[in-house]
Amino acid sequence: MASPRTSSPRASGPRHGSWAGWVGCGALACVALACADDPGEAGRSQPAEQAIASEPSSGHIGRIHVVLQPRPDELEPEPQLQVSGRFVEYRNVPESLVRARTNLPVPAWEQLVPGQCIASEALLPVAGASLDDQGGRELSLIDAGDLRVTFGNREFVAPLALIPDILPWLSGVEYTHVDDRTPRLLVEPDGSSPVSVTLDGSPDGELEGFSVSVSVPAQLTLEAAKVTDDRLTIDWRPPGDTTASVVLRLQAFVPSEDGVNEPAGEEVTCVVNDSGRADLAIGPLSTAGLAAEAALLRVSLSRFDISQVRAGNFGVVDVFIELRAQNTLSLE
Repeated sequence: MASPRTSSPRASGPRHGSWAGWVGCGALACVALACADDPGEAGRSQPAEQAIASEPSSGHIGRIHVVLQPRPDELEPEPQLQVSGRFVEYRNVPESLVRARTNLPVPAWEQLVPGQCIASEALLPVAGASLDDQGGRELSLIDAGDLRVTFGNREFVAPLALIPDILPWLSGVEYTHVDDRTPRLLVEPDGSSPVSVTLDGSPDGELEGFSVSVSVPAQLTLEAAKVTDDRLTIDWRPPGDTTASVVLRLQAFVPSEDGVNEPAGEEVTCVVNDSGRADLAIGPLSTAGLAAEAALLRVSLSRFDISQVRAGNFGVVDVFIELRAQNTLSLE
């Protein structure tokens, strides 16, 4: 299937001695499967309930996620910059439970094929049965030293936050940073806007430090959404690489008696090709939970630049740079 763009990151050596290295997939113009004519006709490329191990296992999951939303949505404004970092080590715990407890779901583009839509909630991992009566479990979010993100001439360090001690076998810290201002991006002669992400690494050297340069995806503008002949059409500009995919999230709203717009139905997530237009059948969208008869539709469209960095014995850390456009559009 087509995937969001994966860059070949320029990574420096480790900050603890031996080479940390990097893993990449090229420009993520990976070969695309044929798009489904209508959402729901094609099955998931890798269903969440099958792709995530449900039996106790051991391993690591690492992710740094930077979200840029230069134009806040007037209906539900969100921070223009969000950074999160989680580095998980687990033992004798099902991966599905790990992902549910640490809010690290499998990315939508690994669960859906282009043209397919599903209730957003269905993409989230299921924690499954409680394991409180079993011993030998461990789920830790690792302190990996300073996490620094640099946009142009501006650098900041994402602060650490303690994980609530709600389970005796879950502990650790996560990185989180929000800002209501979009950082000024440095534009290279080729039009790219590089972002530098640097992680110092854990004190014991298990998770080796690294520095990687990735790019902010090209900005886009949502133009219109309309329903005609039982199809929902959403337009954005400029179109991107048609062999790559973007993630589309849809939430309907209806005005209440007091004039406040309230959500109607369920949020629906789609993976579509970055062609500048999504043409989706209403039937499968309604089945997934979208209230297509509503007057307003909040549309969120995200482009991603993805890098994978090998961080010593910890393994691979995913670095996601997301450029999000969000707007509430009239369907009337």
